[in-house]
Amino acid sequence: MEKIKEPRSQLHIMAVDCCEHVISALEHVPFARLTTVASREGSRQTPPVDVIVIGVSRYPVRRLFLSQLRRVYPQIPVLVLRRTGDDGGDSDGYVVGEFVLSERSGESSDLEIVRSLRQVLPIARCSHVHKGNNYDIVRSVVRVISENYADPALDLEYVARRIAMPSAQLSRILNQQVGVSFRQLLRQTRIEEAKRMLASREYRVKEVAARVGFTDSHYFSRSFKELTGLSASEYNAQDPIFG
Repeated sequence: MEKIKEPRSQLHIMAVDCCEHVISALEHVPFARLTTVASREGSRQTPPVDVIVIGVSRYPVRRLFLSQLRRVYPQIPVLVLRRTGDDGGDSDGYVVGEFVLSERSGESSDLEIVRSLRQVLPIARCSHVHKGNNYDIVRSVVRVISENYADPALDLEYVARRIAMPSAQLSRILNQQVGVSFRQLLRQTRIEEAKRMLASREYRVKEVAARVGFTDSHYFSRSFKELTGLSASEYNAQDPIFG
């Protein structure tokens, strides 16, 4: 008997930090196969995937995680889920998605994936996506870092004073609840700003390092390579459209 072919190939979704409510919705994507991953588990081998869905963050550190993910999977489109209230409103509302397409130029498969996932969005309100304890504290930390990253002397103690909290308590919140250290947040913010400056082609690499708060150019170069997968010179030399 001739085997009946499926109308389309199976779509392999890697769901990162997605609650059971979101996973249930993703299971309704036609011909979808799911692999669930928790970011706290660290990197591990997964089968080839077609799209990555990042669950709603309980803390405002999405840029840090997304940057690391794009370094590991530059060719895979990503759907980033967020609450409707994350754009400045007070309500946690329902869950919507923002797509980050792959770096492949002219890939029609990306558009097919967008159409498939769009069928299950938006996702209704869910108790799993409420903001975590100390969300506003972490948001304040991110804000202070964003405003002062160029200062080489910026440290945990300064940020703790700005938000009127003991530095030891702030360190515990970041490490134990959020799963990221202050140093990681600061270094990632500086490297993201360095990428923006390099893409502008207005500054040399050493000048960029100083402008984003690194006093040691060798540490800047090592950090840049660790977080982006490219040296600062290689990043500066690539086509700006793909930066």
